Amino acid sequence: MLFETKDLLVPTRDGKAKFWLRKMGAEQGDSDESREENPLPESRIAGNGLPGKSQGRSNGNGCLGQGGRDRFFAIGGAICHRVLRRSARISIEGLERIPKRGGCLLVCNHISHFDPILLGMDSPRPIDYVADGKLFNDLVLSQILGALNVIPVDRNRQDPRAAKAAVGRLKQGRVVGLFPERGIRHGKASILLGARLNPSAAALAQMANAPVLPAVVVGSDRLYQLRSWSRPPRVFVSFGELLVPAPGEDRCRFTERIQERLLSLFESLVKRYEIDPIDFPHSAQERWKEERGRRK
Repeated sequence: MLFETKDLLVPTRDGKAKFWLRKMGAEQGDSDESREENPLPESRIAGNGLPGKSQGRSNGNGCLGQGGRDRFFAIGGAICHRVLRRSARISIEGLERIPKRGGCLLVCNHISHFDPILLGMDSPRPIDYVADGKLFNDLVLSQILGALNVIPVDRNRQDPRAAKAAVGRLKQGRVVGLFPERGIRHGKASILLGARLNPSAAALAQMANAPVLPAVVVGSDRLYQLRSWSRPPRVFVSFGELLVPAPGEDRCRFTERIQERLLSLFESLVKRYEIDPIDFPHSAQERWKEERGRRK
């Protein structure tokens, strides 16, 4: 899994993490249900100056300044644009809704490894994604992800240090990309098809006092099929209107507002482009099985 995260900000019994979260104001507004879903022991991860136990390598940020890393993101996006535009009929709408300046939390569903590329390749601003910290164990990949401003997170434990890094980026005026579904999800496990949205996105936005930019990707799981290179599938990306957390707004209510906007974007795409249910989120294994069936 490339880019994903768990709940980063729900209270824990761990004293140190609890102190940090209380200090940041994260304990206010959490429901009993969200606490039950999200036990939060403290963890340490490598990268971005965060010492790590299991991830021991640097994230590679030292070799490039911020301007150099942003240029690297733009160059990578341009290359991916040329490659993917040849392998899919891609519709991207709402790019003008990405704010020109200021911190912003991009929140999107996650159906394939291609999602962060599709979201970022035409973006007018670089996106600092949250990624699995284990990816930084690989020397080469850690350098690439570090050059792309990726924020590593320990997926095995809830990670207040990664949350603090994300909040810091938002307060610095960066766009932070978050996939709050805890990995690639399809079917009823997808937030587009009935699953409940994780409250980590609302918590990060509230703590950083940053707006949420909802986005939806549909059809990227088709890119797992080899036939997509000869028969380009339809892929849709839609950015919605910004959602600003209201002062004192309950976190559960803000989470509901984010999910409602995501569902609205999805339903709008389905209606306007007449997307068939067969093109709704499916796993890579299902897409491969479907492709094998067509060959017979």
